[in-house]
Amino acid sequence: MGQDLSTTGAAVLSLLTFGDASGYELRTRADATLRFFFAAPAMSQIYAELERLDAAGLVASREMKRPGARPGRVWRLTPKGRRRLARWAAEEPVAPTVFRHHLALRLMLGALVAPSRLQEMVDEHVATVLADRDALQAVLDDLDPDDPATAHAAVVAEWGIATYATELAEMARIRERLAALPSPGAAEGRAAEG
Repeated sequence: MGQDLSTTGAAVLSLLTFGDASGYELRTRADATLRFFFAAPAMSQIYAELERLDAAGLVASREMKRPGARPGRVWRLTPKGRRRLARWAAEEPVAPTVFRHHLALRLMLGALVAPSRLQEMVDEHVATVLADRDALQAVLDDLDPDDPATAHAAVVAEWGIATYATELAEMARIRERLAALPSPGAAEGRAAEG
């Protein structure tokens, strides 16, 4: 595995830098961390990626029996995997960020939607952002910014908190702009009169 470490593979290796884990635990880690700034891989993607990484010698596994659970595989990052991940992080070009915002698409089509529904969508999005911000704050509160193993994760979490603050400010601005726009029916009514 030379330059072909996929982004999903790098994400899985990144999750293993925090310690050994089963596939399920990796998914839980992804949901608790990656989801705030990156697409968290699905369970099927994690298991497929673990098999590829294992074949390349970047991860290793062992069977482990846990109390109250059936035996399962626990994965760890190998020294080769750590070196490959470090090389990926330092040398692979950073892909451009793709802005994919479902609310933005709906707002663009606002002339087809009742103004009250658009406002509801903004309110729903604000509620989601507030919940995500609070969840990320809980993650940040658990990170020790003085611990070399988590200091960089704390920087990313702080960035996320600031991003959520910006998003909330923009939603307030968008709410005001939507309230000032003419209703979709007004333009149709004027056209019918003409």
